[in-house]
Amino acid sequence: MIIYSAVVAKLLLSASVLFAADNKPEAQPASVQTMTLSDIPGITTPDKTPQACVDCHKNYPEKKKDFSLTAVLARWKDKCEPEVMAKAQAAAPAGITLKGKHPDVTALVKIIPDDCLMCHSRDSKTVPPFARMLHLIHLTDKADNHFLSKAKGTCTSCHKLDEKSGTWRVGSSEGK
Repeated sequence: MIIYSAVVAKLLLSASVLFAADNKPEAQPASVQTMTLSDIPGITTPDKTPQACVDCHKNYPEKKKDFSLTAVLARWKDKCEPEVMAKAQAAAPAGITLKGKHPDVTALVKIIPDDCLMCHSRDSKTVPPFARMLHLIHLTDKADNHFLSKAKGTCTSCHKLDEKSGTWRVGSSEGK
């Protein structure tokens, strides 16, 4: 707790120096002079994924790869990729062993990710809850994770800030 308090105090001190009325670079300590505002899509830079999942998970004909969620789920009717399966299993409720296949939901799922919550709800007892599973899939194995290493994904790739209310939501194929 003491170390945590010291870190918070240092951050606050750095912020107070950075945002002081006389905010000239020469008036700041060297460590503060090099600080820059991070690129945060949708906040400090344009949001290239306003619809979250569907803006990344789509068909890329030029690469001859279809990563649309419809295509991915269709492939998973037979067998899910082992690395994704391991993360889904880690997110599954206690005592549940996943079979490595996803049922055909094309007739049910029209709005992504909203409709996914019909089964993958926060309190699901039979399948992995959506948030836990997606965070494991997208935010672990940093070196081999396409979302992090290639797509340079951030929290705001999926989570969208409503600047008027200050609330967060997950981007949707419905565009809300």
